[in-house]
Amino acid sequence: MKERRSSARNKAGAAVAAGVVPPPESRRAPIWDRPVPGGGRAPLVWLLGVHGGAGATTLSHVLAPAADSYRRWPGVFERESPFVVLVARETIPGLTRAHDLLRQHHAGLAGPSEVLGLITVAARPGRIPAEIRRYRDVVGSLAGQVWQLPWHEEWTLVESDQLPVWSPGDPLPQQRKRKSDPLEEITADVRELGSGILAAVQDALDAPRSDDDDPEE
Repeated sequence: MKERRSSARNKAGAAVAAGVVPPPESRRAPIWDRPVPGGGRAPLVWLLGVHGGAGATTLSHVLAPAADSYRRWPGVFERESPFVVLVARETIPGLTRAHDLLRQHHAGLAGPSEVLGLITVAARPGRIPAEIRRYRDVVGSLAGQVWQLPWHEEWTLVESDQLPVWSPGDPLPQQRKRKSDPLEEITADVRELGSGILAAVQDALDAPRSDDDDPEE
């Protein structure tokens, strides 16, 4: 028991040494104490919206391998996937909330989840303000990988379950002169996002396992 407590203290010390200060409890996301509710689907990766309206629910419909964790960290029950991608709008409040949850994770206060990265979703059409871009870079340094999804005006016109779905192995669309319809076809940025998340999952699975969490120690 002493060795396990010592290991926990070492991990906490490593987080502080790396400059990661956990957010106050009021700014942390809760952890599910049971399997994430849903229709029985076992996703490859969870999308954790760091605030309401982040876009996690929409993306969980658009990306077949993903599911919404409903703004909580998965508890990884009953063979649930441990892999999590945070989702935030490109606003200062949205990125601040993402920063809070990434600090929570790095401080070891987010359960057994493994964060693969952060998706930032455009809050409006047009160019990203320089202040947002700079802050996104700061927050992204804790996320590992950052994927940016541009504004899709058409997505605001329908319910999310009416959007087309990207699945691994889907054939690439044929080259056309006309612009693709985001309500009928998966756009290139969504395909790249899905492929990037799958690659991150594969990298995590291929990474050597640490012995730090071995209960025998």
